[in-house]
Amino acid sequence: MKSTAGKLHTRFNRFAGYLAACCATLHLGCASTQTSTATPTTIDALQQISNWERVGAGVWSTTIGEMDGELRYTELAAERPRLEALKRLGEAEFPFDPDEIRYEILPDGRLMVRIPLAPDEKIYGFGLQLDRLDHTQRVMTLKVDHWSQGGGETHAPVPFYVSSKGYGVFFDTARYLKVYAATGNRKDATQREPEFDRNPVNEEERGKWNAQPRGDAVEVSLLSPGLEVVIFAGETPLEVVQRYNLYSGGGTLPPLWGLGFWHRMHAHADAEDVYAELAEFKEQGIPLDVLGLEPGWMTRSYPCTFEWQTLRFPDPKGFTQSLLDDGIHLNLWINPYISQKGSLHEPLYPLSGSHTVWHGIVPDFQVPEARAIFTDHFREEHFGFGVSGYKADEVDGYDRWLWPDHATFPSGTSAEAMRQTYGMQLQKALYTDLFRSENRRSYNLVRATSGAASAYPFVLYSDSYDHEEYITGISAASLGGILWTPEIRRAGNAREWLNRMQTVCFSHMAMLNAWVSGAKPWSFPEVTDSVREVIELRMRLLPYFYTAFADYHFEGIPPIRAMVLEDGDFRIRAEVEAGELDGETNPYEVDRVFEKNDQFMFGPDMLVAPFYGPRYATAREVALPTGDWYDFHSGAFVGNGEIIEVDAETLGDRIPLFVRGGATIPMLKDAANNAKAVSGASLVLRHYGEGEGFVRIYEDDATTFDYLSGEYRFREVRIREDGSFEETIQGAGPALYGDIEAVEKMTRGQR
Repeated sequence: MKSTAGKLHTRFNRFAGYLAACCATLHLGCASTQTSTATPTTIDALQQISNWERVGAGVWSTTIGEMDGELRYTELAAERPRLEALKRLGEAEFPFDPDEIRYEILPDGRLMVRIPLAPDEKIYGFGLQLDRLDHTQRVMTLKVDHWSQGGGETHAPVPFYVSSKGYGVFFDTARYLKVYAATGNRKDATQREPEFDRNPVNEEERGKWNAQPRGDAVEVSLLSPGLEVVIFAGETPLEVVQRYNLYSGGGTLPPLWGLGFWHRMHAHADAEDVYAELAEFKEQGIPLDVLGLEPGWMTRSYPCTFEWQTLRFPDPKGFTQSLLDDGIHLNLWINPYISQKGSLHEPLYPLSGSHTVWHGIVPDFQVPEARAIFTDHFREEHFGFGVSGYKADEVDGYDRWLWPDHATFPSGTSAEAMRQTYGMQLQKALYTDLFRSENRRSYNLVRATSGAASAYPFVLYSDSYDHEEYITGISAASLGGILWTPEIRRAGNAREWLNRMQTVCFSHMAMLNAWVSGAKPWSFPEVTDSVREVIELRMRLLPYFYTAFADYHFEGIPPIRAMVLEDGDFRIRAEVEAGELDGETNPYEVDRVFEKNDQFMFGPDMLVAPFYGPRYATAREVALPTGDWYDFHSGAFVGNGEIIEVDAETLGDRIPLFVRGGATIPMLKDAANNAKAVSGASLVLRHYGEGEGFVRIYEDDATTFDYLSGEYRFREVRIREDGSFEETIQGAGPALYGDIEAVEKMTRGQR
């Protein structure tokens, strides 16, 4: 008889088929807001799910219908589920009554699953949705595509949501998914708002008509013979997200250099341009860890050859090594569509799909031979002699660019599933066959990913360029096991440049993407000092941020997280614009609600509230969670569970940052030029608030996967009220930083 771990391992590594048990149906019961007069007729036709299997602590799975040949996201996960870490979170009860979740397989082949909602319940997630976090009362199509506001089509349409009631649901299928979240009222629904007469004879009875009555369930449908549903439970919504990340293999742990500052060159740059730009970085005194080359490094792109353009880079290996000698890592732009002018075209032609993208063949990475040919070329031509990673572009759509839904692939994978997973398949090929096999950690960019992707060292980016949406994206990423960079590319003025630079320096990847603009961090001289300051602050915070990523790997805690996960508090501030009846422009008189997702948690104890847009460019409100909070820069007490106002002039043009009372922030004593200079560097500890303090600082070799074999350690530091401290070491891994030189007691003013 297989163990739970054995069964889970099997699920993650094969195309498995399960037949759902169709049991006697029972009426779906949930809390009622009004007694319904409708006679239950349709809901009893739905099938009850009774074959839930516990697959980890607080995690249950079931299959509906026939899953033979159906691709699951978990089959593409970078790592196996972290069952021991799930066990450390403790057991949890299944969050539904046995008969509550129902399904139906319709005559046209569409499969529908119905999951009940309480009257006051809200749901969050569904991947990288840039416009909002609360998706209650939305209809969405979860499909990999360029970002389209509000419709669900996006770079990472992760089919996972977390409820304000403390559970999460993951639909583990690589199919297009239609989500009706508390919309679409069944005629026998148990939560029924009263009917409303919009045009009463007696005008005194006129009230506010609700154009979209709330439904009492999440209903998900797809065209598929089968579906796997995974349920996660937890004491708090954050714990639910942890369990989802751990089930997906845990969070990624980037190399330390990946968390430094990135700069992408203009698309037509050559080796001499790169050397000149690096010299300017040194002259300006601005740290730099990663240099990115755009399509011009190749002989051909759109489609690609993945072969060096020697007119621009006559000595690729020498060029790469010269950068590494300076502590600069090289990242190369790619898309996976192969030009007939390149050496990969002939061997991969029979191992590619029926249709091309920009006339380039599309290799089928589900075929091991195709993946091996592809990654062997990468090893020999660039990664093998020092290139550190890739920017995997153009795996996200439009329909008119990518293959049609009737395309075929040698592996038998459907065009739909290939569309949904192609970004993940490329990540898996690079991660497994290059990074892991060479024992070299990497940090990369990708334009599309989806479910069970948390262990991949790839950061999403977008063609959207709205600053407020970018800030929302940082929060949204934390709800789906993905990473996101609000890359800076350009700005209309110095204030916008500084505000965007400050935001990106507190994201998963601090990157200036100058592939078109040719911009530099110093492009607006009047704010260059402030730009340099925030990049240096990013570098000084590496011990803190690197430890947050270690918590992501070991415990599933997102290194940056939405405020809706803070202390289980699911408040989202909103601004409401009252609807006004108009026969043409607004015949429904619907109020518009604007979410305020413009702040987030950076690591366990820092709150970031960037300035952005024309309205909040230099002044804004900040909502402080319950508990004492202190200004990061001055140590002044600022409030407890209240809304405060901040402005750029008072902060000296620094980004608004706040630290939880009692927290200790480990920092480098001085800003390093890059991660190479961090090894052995001295630390300082900033302790905020009164009393004693405690902090754990993660250390390993910062570059290899040896930490997976236990080669890491935590420095645990207890700080006394007088500022003295006691340090102990947990683990046998290598030291990364030097000595702790000082404890800074950051307490100014009175509570």
